[in-house]
Amino acid sequence: MKNSIKHFQKLAFVLAFGFLALSCSKDDDSNLDEPQSNVALSATAESSSPDARMNERVIVNGFAASQFAVGTKDVEMRYAAKADLLAGISIGNITLRTNLNTAFHNEASKSRNVILINDGNVRVSAIAEGRSPQGNYTEVNFRLFKKTEGSANDPMYDKSLWMAGEIDGKVTTIWLTAEKMIKARSENAAGVEVDGDTEMVLAFDMDKLFAGVDFNTAIDANGDGRIDIGPNSADGNAAILTRIESNLESAVVLKKK
Repeated sequence: MKNSIKHFQKLAFVLAFGFLALSCSKDDDSNLDEPQSNVALSATAESSSPDARMNERVIVNGFAASQFAVGTKDVEMRYAAKADLLAGISIGNITLRTNLNTAFHNEASKSRNVILINDGNVRVSAIAEGRSPQGNYTEVNFRLFKKTEGSANDPMYDKSLWMAGEIDGKVTTIWLTAEKMIKARSENAAGVEVDGDTEMVLAFDMDKLFAGVDFNTAIDANGDGRIDIGPNSADGNAAILTRIESNLESAVVLKKK
């Protein structure tokens, strides 16, 4: 009798565990049953300033940018499913799904350094490409990636965001080391529709990034001939860096390319 009870308890445990595993698997892979399309995501820098155009130096609030690079990893996109939209549900009432476990997500999760401005020229640099569910994409979540491998001579080494340029003709660098999470929202509430091959871009809006920043207050406190704006900066520009970092999330916008 005692053995029968033990056997029954063991069987119940196995069945319960199996049901739990099956349920989790079903939840995790739910988007695999949805129609999918090929999605490409890239990143670029932009500015509404008349002095900031493609193939010209980007100048915002007195900072003339010659280089801009950012590290990305763990890119996850959220969307309103096509089936929910076809059912007539308002996009504001739809519970957003995530494109985890898709070919696109697997590629986008990799750590990479993305060049947004090079030698004063705005660049559009690829982040990832792959299959992802159809629907309206309204959010992209990603983590800044700090490069810790390779040569210390690489300007992106030990940084998650790096910019170089000039303020009043003086060489200036701006950088972050934090691997903070960023939530980029779509340019409009309807999001970017994915129904067939779709190209999207994460636009780093430099006007929003530098909103409220007065670069006239930036100083070269240690007198080495350059203005450094970074964590524990020897030049004493911590207030400027804090403002830029707080602006970062609202400065990244998802758009259709």
